[in-house]
Amino acid sequence: MTALLLPLGVGLELVALGAQWPQLSWFAAAALAGYYLLHFRRLLIYPRVLGLITLGMLLAMAALDDPDLALWGRLASSMAYYTSFLGALGLIQLLAKHLPHLREMHKALLTGRPLWLYPRYVLTAGSIGSILNFGMMSLMCGTLQQHLQQYPLDDAQRRAGMRAVMLATLRGFALVPLVAPTSVTIAMLTREMPELSWAGMLPYGLAAAVLLLLVGWRRENRSLVALRDHIGDGSPARGMGQLLLGSALGLTAIGVLASVSVLSPSQAAMILIPLGIGVYLLWRERSLRRTVEQMTDNLVSMHNEMFIFGCAALMGGVLGATAPLDELAGWLALAPEYNMLLATTSLLGIILLALAGIAPIVSLSLMVGLLAELARLGVPILTPAVGLICGFSISMIFAPFGPSTMILARYSEVSPYQVVFRWNGPFVATAIPLLIALLFVIHWLAS
Repeated sequence: MTALLLPLGVGLELVALGAQWPQLSWFAAAALAGYYLLHFRRLLIYPRVLGLITLGMLLAMAALDDPDLALWGRLASSMAYYTSFLGALGLIQLLAKHLPHLREMHKALLTGRPLWLYPRYVLTAGSIGSILNFGMMSLMCGTLQQHLQQYPLDDAQRRAGMRAVMLATLRGFALVPLVAPTSVTIAMLTREMPELSWAGMLPYGLAAAVLLLLVGWRRENRSLVALRDHIGDGSPARGMGQLLLGSALGLTAIGVLASVSVLSPSQAAMILIPLGIGVYLLWRERSLRRTVEQMTDNLVSMHNEMFIFGCAALMGGVLGATAPLDELAGWLALAPEYNMLLATTSLLGIILLALAGIAPIVSLSLMVGLLAELARLGVPILTPAVGLICGFSISMIFAPFGPSTMILARYSEVSPYQVVFRWNGPFVATAIPLLIALLFVIHWLAS
C-alpha cells in the first residue's frame, strides 16, 4: 500500500499544476517524500548517497541561515514538480505494452536507404523528445525490446541492435536542449534573461546540433545498417497511418492546452499523457484497480530516476539561495575579456560535474543565476549561454546517473558507466573540440 504514495504525489502535483494551486504542491512533496523515506533501501546506491547529501544541505541551510517559509515552499514545489515531470512523462511506456502499432515504428525507421538510418532515428527521437522529454526514452526503448523479440536474432545480434538504436535515440534526445523551445535550458535562460530569446539562440543551437549529428552519423550508421540486415524483414510497417493520426491528435491536444492556458507544452504533456493513458487503461482493463496497479508499477520502476531528478531540484534551489553569485558576477564584469573563458567553462564545467555525479540541472541552475547577474551588469552573455546549452546537451549523454543514462542502462541491462564511457566516450571526445570551436566563432561574430 505504501507504493501508492508515489502515484498520489505525482497526481497531486499534476492537479496543482493544472489548477494553478501552488500550495497543493506541498502536499505532493510530502507524499513523495513519504514514499522515498519508506522505500529508501530499495534505491540504488547513488540515489541513496545523493539523497543523504541533499538532506545534509537542507539541514545545514536550516541551521546556518534563517530562510523564510516562502523559500521552503519553493523548494518543496520544485522537488514535487521535477520528480513528477519524469514520472508523468515516463508513463508513456505503458502504451508500448498495449499498442502493437507502436512497435512497428522501429520497422518503419529501419527501412529506406541505408545512408539515412541514423539521421532518421536521431531526428525522430529529437522531435518526440521535444514534447515528451524523458518519456520519449521510455517509449522508444520499450517498443524496441518488443520489436526485436519478433525476430530470430542471437544474443550478440540483439545486444548490438539494442545498443545501436538506443544510442541513436539518446543522441537525438541530446539535441532537444539545443533547438527545442520546450527544453528546460531554453526555458530557464529566457525566463531569467529576457534579452535572450529562443529565436535569437536558435541559429547557434542548430549549428551545434548539426555538428553533433555529423559526428554520430559517421560513427553509428553502420551499426543500424547491420541490425536491419540481421532482421531481414522487408515487409511494410503496419498501422503507421493510425499511429501518425494518434500522434497528431495527441500533439494537437497538447498544443491547444498550452495555447489556451498558462502551461508550457511540456507541462501540458505532463497532464494530458497520464490522463490519456489512465482513460485508455480503464477502458481496456474495465478495472480501476488494475489501472492503478499498472500505473503504480510503472512509476515504481522509475523511482531511482525520479528521485535523482527531485534531489537535483532541491540541491539547485539550496545552492542558488546561498551561493554568492552577485559577488562573482561583479568580479567577472570587471574583466569582460573573460567572456570566452566563461563560455568554455560553462561548456566543460557542466559536463565534468555531471561526470562526477552532480546532476546537470544543479549546475544549470547555478550557471543561469550567474549569467543573469552578469546580464544585469551589462555583460554580453550570448556566448556563455550557448556554451551552457551545449554543455547541458552533452551532459545528458555523459552523466552516469542522469535519468536518460539510467533509463538506457535499465533497458540494455548494462552498467551506466558502460553507457557513458564505452558507448558515448568516443563520441563526446570528438564533439567537444568542435563545440569549443563553434563558441569561438560565436564570440568573434558577437564582438
